Amino acid sequence: MNTVIIDDEFPAIEILSSFAKKIPFIDLKLATTNAFEALDLLNSTKIDLLLLDVEMPDITGLELLNALENPPLVILTTAYDNYALKGYELDLVDYILKPIRFDRFLKGVNKAHKLFKLQHNNYNKDYLLLKVDYKTVKVLFQDILYIEGLKDYVKVFTTKAMYLTRLNLKNITNKLPSSLFVRVHRSYVVAIHQVTSFQKGQIFIDTISIPLGASFQEQFLGYFK
Repeated sequence: MNTVIIDDEFPAIEILSSFAKKIPFIDLKLATTNAFEALDLLNSTKIDLLLLDVEMPDITGLELLNALENPPLVILTTAYDNYALKGYELDLVDYILKPIRFDRFLKGVNKAHKLFKLQHNNYNKDYLLLKVDYKTVKVLFQDILYIEGLKDYVKVFTTKAMYLTRLNLKNITNKLPSSLFVRVHRSYVVAIHQVTSFQKGQIFIDTISIPLGASFQEQFLGYFK
């Protein structure tokens, strides 16, 4: 798992880095006290796991998360337990209090590794399971047109119906194969095979117009090269 560690305290960086190097499935790409250096890497490189300190001087860990276009799996690390509820609300992998012991670190990264494998195994499927009202609906990838994010809910538009389910856009994107779906806006994911035309700032699925955000344009156009 490609991993990044961010903490404003150098001793914490040294400890977490030494722990990470003991784990066979962790490939440590960056361990830094500079959150903005990490932000550049996170937005330009496929990172699978982020170990993130909450309290930092220039930008908090939660602010950094909000700045990411497509956040990876995240483990929060902090000396303060008052962020625990916020961590659960954000659907993060784990929340580890400092000082961090190796056994507690191992428990957190093992949980992340299981989720990572589960996400990748899902790509062998050709469908998505959605909780809609009081039932579970099977939606084929080939039937999905696009997905619209509405904070804690998403609307999944398909060739057959529209489904409203309690998921945020980040979580549902992680359940989709990146070979078939792409994030094109802070609030939209489209099925590449359903796109009929596009122009600057807009994507069309037949007569349906979907905004194309400037920061997502390069990734979207890469599917058509």
